[in-house]
Amino acid sequence: MTGLTACVCAPLLLAAASAEPLSGDDPRIIAFETRLMDREARGNPDATRRTIEEALEIHHVPGAAVAIIEDGEIVWAKGYGTKLAGEDMPIDEDTVFSAGSISKMINAGIILRMVDEGLLDLDRDVNDYVTSWKVEDSAFTAEKKVTLRMILSHTAGFSIHGFPDFEPGEDLPTALQTLNGERPAKQGPVRLIFTPGERMQYSGGGITVSQVLIEDVTGLSYPEAARKYVLDPLGMTRSTFVNPLPASHGNIARAHDRYGVPAALPRGWEAMPELAASGLWTSAEDMARFIIALEESANGEGDFLSTDLARDMMTRVPMSWHGLGPRLNGEGETRVFHHGGANTSYRAHMEGHLASGDGIIILTNSTNGRAVWREIRKSAEEAFGWPVTAEAGFEEPSFDGQ
Repeated sequence: MTGLTACVCAPLLLAAASAEPLSGDDPRIIAFETRLMDREARGNPDATRRTIEEALEIHHVPGAAVAIIEDGEIVWAKGYGTKLAGEDMPIDEDTVFSAGSISKMINAGIILRMVDEGLLDLDRDVNDYVTSWKVEDSAFTAEKKVTLRMILSHTAGFSIHGFPDFEPGEDLPTALQTLNGERPAKQGPVRLIFTPGERMQYSGGGITVSQVLIEDVTGLSYPEAARKYVLDPLGMTRSTFVNPLPASHGNIARAHDRYGVPAALPRGWEAMPELAASGLWTSAEDMARFIIALEESANGEGDFLSTDLARDMMTRVPMSWHGLGPRLNGEGETRVFHHGGANTSYRAHMEGHLASGDGIIILTNSTNGRAVWREIRKSAEEAFGWPVTAEAGFEEPSFDGQ
């Protein structure tokens, strides 16, 4: 498939748009919703099973939204629990949650769409593109320069793993203030700490460099660039990178701490100004559309990305767990791309299975949400008979000897 020639704003056709969802009385859905188990009980045939609602209560998670993909179609999308603890505010498939580091997957989508357009080269020095900030020359850059391939695979050598969120009323830093470690940023400057390409170190700081690069090259704000290159083409109408998220966006899952107590008051949710690294607000159905677009492109069946570039995205970069954005595990029918998300009061998980076109997105509105999404994900695996298992599918590999 050649690079994109049509306007990137035109909606792309996805199989999910006409998918027939499963009914609530489908045996697989019944099993999915009612046969969750404690993670420590896996492998025990006599383990006590519970419903999704019971798991939410046990783990102090007020609510969750889930979309399940089968053979490239959204077959189940539903909300569970409430947007705000103690209130009758049901979650549905269009409720938006903070997606944390799943934002990095959308960022990768923006960059790769720009590569397909001929605007960017993955292996060119990023200083050739960034005009408002520069990677400083140092002993680290004497022989190798930072590239977008390195940034997307977390092998560029940048500092700063992640960023703290901002409470209502706090001033928000610009991307340049974040990179320079200037107030009101809450962390030090983003700097190289090892030679580019030498090894992997997860870096939200590096992803923020790519955010500024996108803005400099396109002349758009980052939320506008995301809408142009990813959100509008895929019909992700509930998703945005605008922070703080305005209340007018509507249908927002509120923030809760690890005990399920409302947080980030009085507004009810934090702000994440490091947009490319952690600023996405999205719904279960929207993220399912994105997963499907990547699967279709990698299998030569869609035009979100050119086939060769999509397959490059799904290939590990040397010394990294990541391809061009996603974490990658398994081979053949167990090949899976995935990413987690963890902001202060939200936890999320996404994955896609390249061989089968299956996948799942799980969004939660509590600091303790990981405990729930692990149970939900395992239940989906069992109910739908996925060969990609939780026990074997998500371990970070060792790079000894590479």
